[in-house]
Amino acid sequence: MADDEEEAVIDYPRVHYFLEEEMCTAAAENKLSQLRRILMERVDPNWLNGFGLSPLHIAADKGHFEIMKMLVCNKATVDIENRSGVTPLHLAARGDHYKCAQLLLLAGADVFKECWSLCTPREFAPKGSKTRWLLEKREQGVIPDPKDVFEMNVDPIVPRFAIPQPEPDPKARNKPVQKKKK
Repeated sequence: MADDEEEAVIDYPRVHYFLEEEMCTAAAENKLSQLRRILMERVDPNWLNGFGLSPLHIAADKGHFEIMKMLVCNKATVDIENRSGVTPLHLAARGDHYKCAQLLLLAGADVFKECWSLCTPREFAPKGSKTRWLLEKREQGVIPDPKDVFEMNVDPIVPRFAIPQPEPDPKARNKPVQKKKK
């Protein structure tokens, strides 16, 4: 074979996409540990299932924030379109999933992207909802605050009164404060 000729590489189609389908199932059922194990096998997070939906589409539709966060951190495309031109931001807006919409906007989702029916994500959101307000603000150029997106709004596992507080030193309380002379 001559040096200028390149050897043809044959790319055989895969017969079954088991891990990719399991990734979509994990996204739909909010199974974070299963999704993490699948992503460790270097499965493409932008794979589209038979309905043309990526795992990010599925998680956005169901409102699974942690699943979406893991997919975005593993380089899932935030503006990936299904066959109708619908993005995950459209689905998060339709379901009124405020935190999911915030995450997608922080990751760079296009708020002006139209689907085939020429609707933007704002038009998918219910009227008067917090999600619609967020999308309207983003159209005006206001980016969501990351502190609001990633803050934990849960009660602590151990109540505050159960955490022992250091007792004040009784000697320090009775000592007069002396001013230093210059």
